[in-house]
Amino acid sequence: MYLWSRKWTLLPAIIGTFIILSGVGRAGAPADGSGSAVSETAGGSTRQPDAPATEEPAATEPKKPPFFEVHGFLQNNSSQRINTSSRFPAELLKLENRAQLELIHSGTKLGWHSKTDFIWDPDNRFSRVDAREAYLTNKSSRLDLTLGKEIITWGVGDLIFLTDVFPKDWVAFITGAPIEYLKKGSIAAKADYYVRGTTVEGIWIPVFEGDTLPAGNKLAFFSPFPPDASVREVDPPTTFGNSQVGLRVSRMIHDYDTSLYLYSGWDPRPSPNFASSSLEHHRLKMPGLSFQGPFRGSLLSGEFAYYRTEDTSGANPAIPNPSLRWLLGLERTLTGNRVVSFQFYQELMTDYGAYESSLPVGFPSEPRLDTVITARYRDTLRGETVKRTIFALYRPSQRDYFINAEWRQDLSDTVWYALGINLFGGRAWTTYGQFEKDSNLYVTVRRSF
Repeated sequence: MYLWSRKWTLLPAIIGTFIILSGVGRAGAPADGSGSAVSETAGGSTRQPDAPATEEPAATEPKKPPFFEVHGFLQNNSSQRINTSSRFPAELLKLENRAQLELIHSGTKLGWHSKTDFIWDPDNRFSRVDAREAYLTNKSSRLDLTLGKEIITWGVGDLIFLTDVFPKDWVAFITGAPIEYLKKGSIAAKADYYVRGTTVEGIWIPVFEGDTLPAGNKLAFFSPFPPDASVREVDPPTTFGNSQVGLRVSRMIHDYDTSLYLYSGWDPRPSPNFASSSLEHHRLKMPGLSFQGPFRGSLLSGEFAYYRTEDTSGANPAIPNPSLRWLLGLERTLTGNRVVSFQFYQELMTDYGAYESSLPVGFPSEPRLDTVITARYRDTLRGETVKRTIFALYRPSQRDYFINAEWRQDLSDTVWYALGINLFGGRAWTTYGQFEKDSNLYVTVRRSF
C-alpha cells in the first residue's frame, strides 16, 4: 500500500539527490591567490649584506592537529520492488535519507571512535538516531583494550557466516543498503594481546543483540505461524549469566593467516516456538577454525565450525539441531583488474531422524546436508572510478537462489552513486525463496565530508 502518492514519494528522493550532488562541481576548486609570492623589486642594484632585499618570514610552529577528526556523509538509499502481487504491489520498499557523523580521536594511548546515523524515511514514516559505533581504545605495545559499541567480524566467508556469530541486519541486506549495513554493533569489552607473532583476542558482550529480521506488512517473508497469530520475539534477559564470551587466537602459519575461535553465548537468529507463538533465542557454543593464504597464484580460504545447541538430542522442534559447517573458497585475480571468486559451503545436521519426527505435521523440513555454491565477479574501469560486481548464490539442496549486480561510480573524491538489483527466488519456505516478492532495484547516492 502506498503511504503517499507516487509523485510526492519520489519528490524527497529527487531533492535529496540534488542536494548531495550539488557539491560535485565545487570539488577540487582552486584556492584563491592570497598565497602568491611577493613580486621582485625593480632594478638590479646590489645591496649591502646587512640590508637584505626582502624580509624573511618569521618561523611558525607546526599546526596542532584537532582533538577530534570529524567525518561523515549525506546519503539517500531507495529501493523499488520489481516482483508484484495483489498483496505486494509495485511500491517503494524504502526511501531512506541518512546523515552520518563520525568522530575520531587518535591519541598516543587513548582513542575514541564513534559513528552516529540520523535516519529519515518519509515513505515508511519513521525517523530515528542509530549509534552504530561508540567505543574507547587504550593501546600499548602488547595490549589493546576496547570498550563500547563496536562492529565485530570473524571468519573469511563472503556473505556466508560460520564463525561470525555476531548480529546482522537482514532487512538492510534485502532492501539494497550498502553492504556495510549488514553488520550491527555489539556493546562489548575487547582485549587484543600480541605476543611472538600471535594475537589473542578476548571478547565479553554483556548485552545481547539479535539479528534484525523482516517484520510487518512491507516485506514478504515466510512465517511458520498461522496468519492471524500474534507473534512476539523473546530476547534473553540481560544478566551476568547471559553474557556472551568469545576467544580468537590468530597467527601466520606458512604464509596462511590462521585463526582458532571459541564462542559461548546465544544464537543471534531466533527460532519459532509453536507452543507459545514466539520467536526465541537459544544458547549456542561454537568452536571454529579458519585459514587464508596463497595457493598456486590464487587466494585459498577455508573455515570450519561446530554449532552445539541446547537440543543435543535433536528432538525439540523449537531449538535448532547441532550441526557441522565447513567452507572452501578460491579467489583469483585476472588481467585488467578483474577478480573472480568461488565458494563451496555445506552444513550437516546431526540427529536428523529425531529432527524429522519432531516436526509439526505439514511443516517443511530442512535437508540433512545443506549445500551452498557462490560465485563473485568484480572489476574496475576508468582509473578505478567505476566498480562492477556480480554475486550469485545457489542452494542445490533447496533450489533457491540470490543474485546481486551493482554498478558503482565515483563522481568526485567525495561523491559516488551505486545502481543495483537484488533477485531472490525459490520455494516460499526456503532461506532465499521466501524473499522472492522482495526482489528490488536500488539506488544509493552518497556525499562524504
